[in-house]
Amino acid sequence: MKKYFVVSLVKNGILGGGIVADAEAITYHTGKLTVPEEYRNLVMKYEEIREVKKGWLFILPTVLVKMKNGNEYKFVVFFSRRRFIHCLKECGLHS
Repeated sequence: MKKYFVVSLVKNGILGGGIVADAEAITYHTGKLTVPEEYRNLVMKYEEIREVKKGWLFILPTVLVKMKNGNEYKFVVFFSRRRFIHCLKECGLHS
């Protein structure tokens, strides 16, 4: 079952979009043409995620996803960061 979250990727600014979580991965999507191609459809498989950390960007709740290859992606999560993290664990994140 897919779950959807309203998020913004924090990369050279705050880039609006959304995350779809399914049984295999979380995928960040955005339709903005000014966003580099590598971030428009960013797939992060659970087995490639090393760690997930909560944080803040001023007053906005964030989740930092650290990958095993060294890449890090920070997302501002609107409407229930706790539900997003719970979903990651429920869907298969083993960190």
